[in-house]
Amino acid sequence: MKALLLGVDGLSYSSFMKCNPRFLLTLFSSTFRGVVVNRRPQHPASSWMSVLEMKEVPLSGFTTISVKPSLVQETGSIPINLPISNPTYGEISLKYGELTLQEEINKVTEGILSSLDDGPVIAGVSGLDVLLHRGGDKCQAYSAVDTMLRKLVNAVDELILFSPFGEPKSGNEEDHEDYGIYLGTVQRPAEHDTVKLPEIGYLFLKLIKG
Repeated sequence: MKALLLGVDGLSYSSFMKCNPRFLLTLFSSTFRGVVVNRRPQHPASSWMSVLEMKEVPLSGFTTISVKPSLVQETGSIPINLPISNPTYGEISLKYGELTLQEEINKVTEGILSSLDDGPVIAGVSGLDVLLHRGGDKCQAYSAVDTMLRKLVNAVDELILFSPFGEPKSGNEEDHEDYGIYLGTVQRPAEHDTVKLPEIGYLFLKLIKG
């Protein structure tokens, strides 16, 4: 089974209709879906660590990783570009915010596709959030993410796609919409409730461990 947990920071339902990303809209209608709730502070590191440790982890900035996060360890997953440290954590490790979105997507996509035969993959894309904080072209960015998702979804058997928070509301990297997205082949126990960050980690753990 080829399984992928993919987080795309800043991806938001509010821009789906505006930008009309075709593959994302297909996923929306063909997978289990939900709304991720994550109120401030919404730093990428605290948000991602709450997924990876399967419990709330309050952080005000990037951290130093000395031991594998629990979810990586328990699932035997290959981490790629996880924005919990700077440079990011994983087999692909990039300086946060220094590459263009397309450069990051290319490296992360290549890393995922070359790792899927070796085990489950947990990967992150931060460039959308960074670009939107800096006032970049939103729909062009959504198109790049959409193209990436088409390639990746066709290569995996099981997928959880999420954003730990919605779009930026200002230049402050902790200031976002409170609601992110959840789309996946994995059904949640309480389908109509909002999704908490630790729950995403538990769902992926359950998927891998059975």
